[in-house]
Amino acid sequence: MFRHLSYLLAFSAFTTSAALSAQDDDTNHSEAPENQIVVTGEREKEAQQRVNEMTKAITRRPKIDKPIARQYGDICVGVFGMSADYANGIIGQVEENARALGIRVSPEGCRVNTLIAFVRDGHAELEDLRKSAPWLFESLLDYEYKRILRGSGGAFAWHSTKVKEVDGKEMAMMSFGNPPRDVVVSDPFTASNISQQIRVDMIGSVVLIEKSLVPGKTIRQLADYISMRSFASVDDMASDGPDTTSTILSLFTSNGPAAEGMTDFDWSYLEALYKLPSTAHGSTVHDAAWSAYRKRALKIDDDRTSD
Repeated sequence: MFRHLSYLLAFSAFTTSAALSAQDDDTNHSEAPENQIVVTGEREKEAQQRVNEMTKAITRRPKIDKPIARQYGDICVGVFGMSADYANGIIGQVEENARALGIRVSPEGCRVNTLIAFVRDGHAELEDLRKSAPWLFESLLDYEYKRILRGSGGAFAWHSTKVKEVDGKEMAMMSFGNPPRDVVVSDPFTASNISQQIRVDMIGSVVLIEKSLVPGKTIRQLADYISMRSFASVDDMASDGPDTTSTILSLFTSNGPAAEGMTDFDWSYLEALYKLPSTAHGSTVHDAAWSAYRKRALKIDDDRTSD
């Protein structure tokens, strides 16, 4: 079924967390402010640990020292394997999420570069795609392909990426040394470019979801899950639990009730990612995600003035 998709589509290149606040159970109101500070501080520390651990767990960090990949160009969303009404509902929600993050959406009639496919057998379709549309995997290293197979077991996501100069200019490939080694440099090349700053553009994204996972899921849940996997290089969360903060990334793995959509953690992660400098690396998103979460979920403003 999916093997003919390359003829239809082409890539351009290729628990909402409640605010943690102190509970004033002491009838002695003169002591309440001091107690509140202590309790709030403890809960904030616990929340920070959870958020930091989750951020580390989901972020796909490259083995080589490159900036974290993001969407810089316009996205064009296409859905394969669902009825038109269902597909349009998902596309509309994904595009709404993109705009909320400042990601541009291409006008109608564009060439698809953000593909969502609902399939019967994810592993089989993945292997078939490697043969019928190898260009979808051209930018992936071996370990990155193996990483696709991790997660829920029925949902698979990856990105085609391209290294560019920090201002978005194209780069060229040159060979140096003996034996020759390919090196990405700016075009045209100058000696000063040895230390040239770079960014990594997502030029295409693919999310495959097995149809057996769809029953019981709303369009909002599916679209928000797809948004997280399309707009960021992240893995599924293994499950929800008492030591984790709710996330849409556990939609297909949690044994308990699934999040109704993207949670405070999810939005905080994406907002932090898309506000970072284009040269930011994977480790940078940790502190940024926590800062965003403090504002969104805990209602603590880092920019507040102190006496």
